[in-house]
Amino acid sequence: MVHDSPERLIIGVDAGGSKTKACLALSKPPSSAGRSSSESSSDWTQTLRVIGTGEAGPGNPRSVGFDTVYVNLLEAISQAFQNAGVAQAKADAICVSMAGVGQADQRTPVARWVEQANLADRIRVSEDVTPIRWAALWETRLLNDSLLHTQGKRLWNNSVTLISGTGSIVSATRDEMRESTGETDPLVEVPLHSARVGGWGYLLGDEGSGFAIGLSALKEVCRAHDAGDEFSPLHRAVLKELGCDGAIDLIPRIYTQPIPRPKIASLYQTVVQFASSDLIASKLLEYASLDLAELIVSGASRIGLQPGQYGLAFSGGTLTGKSPLVPTILRHLERMQMGPALSHQVSDPVIGAVVMASMLDDSPASRVE
Repeated sequence: MVHDSPERLIIGVDAGGSKTKACLALSKPPSSAGRSSSESSSDWTQTLRVIGTGEAGPGNPRSVGFDTVYVNLLEAISQAFQNAGVAQAKADAICVSMAGVGQADQRTPVARWVEQANLADRIRVSEDVTPIRWAALWETRLLNDSLLHTQGKRLWNNSVTLISGTGSIVSATRDEMRESTGETDPLVEVPLHSARVGGWGYLLGDEGSGFAIGLSALKEVCRAHDAGDEFSPLHRAVLKELGCDGAIDLIPRIYTQPIPRPKIASLYQTVVQFASSDLIASKLLEYASLDLAELIVSGASRIGLQPGQYGLAFSGGTLTGKSPLVPTILRHLERMQMGPALSHQVSDPVIGAVVMASMLDDSPASRVE
């Protein structure tokens, strides 16, 4: 049984627009976790051990409602225990990061529900941006790079996080104590000045997102139809993806309730497929990458980050794997003289929630941030 071990049972949850992922891990207790600034910064890399993961449906309450989100959250956690091969039990700590709860008062009901569900002794609830920074720190912890040897302990405190999936948002953070303190262990949380840019949703913003790219592709189909142009392979592929025989069929397909936002966002992949052979497709990606680069520059500039002195973390469906947007974004940043010291594509955001849960102290109070 897990609780026969001196290690603590930790749960991290990443509840996003398309899926909810839970991660079960074991963490060494604070006394041996390497969290003191006087201990070696390499110690913390051995404090967490993932033992199981699970997935379920969407986790954004603004899209599917809180009741559905809670069902999916429980299912993902249950699968994580099953895949770990241990009986489900109350954890020592849990961090739930959730899309669609950008304000603190929107996260308070989530913390109450987690408490009532008796999932853990200590509870932390955050929006879906903050864990990305911690996931970047975790995934780059073993890089043998001179930069990380000199700045690594604080690099991700002075950073920009870009998420681009169905929507887009930037979070920038700066270490307010960087000038007055010495080196600190990566797992010691310090006061951070932060700024949010974007995240306005599909009507007011979400520049450069999968939805924005998909919507631009649909508008291009409508433009070609109105101009009497012959449809290109890209046009025909877009229509096929939405199950439409012609452009006019888009009207009943798009103007349904609810608006098929995930399906429109998925057209990003269709655009990528034709980017090497279709000038319009390549231009759509170019424009999107410029929009995202401008979001990064806005966030970095607002809090005083300097070029070559901050970390840049990428996450979200349009920025993972061999995303064509990432190298183009970096090129735009260099052209705008705001390139990062280090950029990293986060492969598994849920590990950031695990790290955040592991940092909870022995206070039984929920932490909403």
